[in-house]
Amino acid sequence: MDITKLKNGKYFQGKYDEPNDFNGWFVGSFFDVNHPCKTDKVEIMYKEHQQGDVCKPHYHQEKVELLIMLEGKAKYKVNGKEVLLTNGSYLYADVNNVIEGEFLEKSKIFAIHSPSLPNDKVVM
Repeated sequence: MDITKLKNGKYFQGKYDEPNDFNGWFVGSFFDVNHPCKTDKVEIMYKEHQQGDVCKPHYHQEKVELLIMLEGKAKYKVNGKEVLLTNGSYLYADVNNVIEGEFLEKSKIFAIHSPSLPNDKVVM
């Protein structure tokens, strides 16, 4: 197999917890066209929250959302039903599900959206 056809040169090594200009998003379509982390396939964010931080009620019309709690605790609601996120747990929300959250303690979280559509979030 000739692997030279597979090398597109688009890769990047970094640290997900380093501050950036995109509010914690480190992969997605909002990067400059020449940046190797620019893609319309997925958005990935790392964020640290303080106790009392809130995520306003919102939904996505075309992208799915996956929240992964690395450390901490948050109380989310999905369509009004409470979901508790703690260390190692996750929440998956398909399109057109209203989610909102409140961080009950200092937390570290990953958010993954697919595809990358920065203007798809509808805040209620």
